[in-house]
Amino acid sequence: MSQLSLFQKRIYDEIPLSRALAIQLHSWDGHSLLLSAPLEPNSNHQGTGFGGSVYSAAVTAAWGLTELALSDLGLKGGVVVQNGNIDYLEPVTSDFYVICRLPGDEIPERFRRSLARHGKGRLDLTAEVFCGEPKTMPEGDPVAVFQGRFVVKDVASR
Repeated sequence: MSQLSLFQKRIYDEIPLSRALAIQLHSWDGHSLLLSAPLEPNSNHQGTGFGGSVYSAAVTAAWGLTELALSDLGLKGGVVVQNGNIDYLEPVTSDFYVICRLPGDEIPERFRRSLARHGKGRLDLTAEVFCGEPKTMPEGDPVAVFQGRFVVKDVASR
C-alpha cells in the first residue's frame, strides 16, 4: 500500500469528519498535498459549498501536509492547528479541491531547529481551494484561501 493510501486510511480512522466530507487524497510529492471533496455532501442551503466543510478540507490539507513532511524527514510529532483563518473569495459551486504547499517547497530550517532544540515547532501554511477537477497546477484563481499556524510537539518531549 502506498504512503498516500495509508495516510488516506489514517485520516479516515483518526478524523471521522474527513470521511463524512468524503475527502480524497490525490497526490503528495514531498512539497505539496492535493486533496478533493465532492460538493454534494458538503453543500449548504443555497447549493454551494458549506463554509465549515470548505474550512475543514483546507485544515485537513495543511495538517496532512505537515504530517507527511515530518514522516518524509523521519521525524515524529503531534501536529495540531494553533490558529486558522479563511477568506471565502467566491462561492464553491462544484466539487472542489485544496492544494497546500510547504513554504519555499521545504520545511523551514527555523522550524527544524526549534523542533530539535525545544521539542516544539510552529509552521505557517497556506491552503488554496479551487473548484473543478483536482490539478496540481490550477488554472484561475482560488475560491478560498486558508492561512493557519500548526504546532508540532516532538513525541519524545511529551
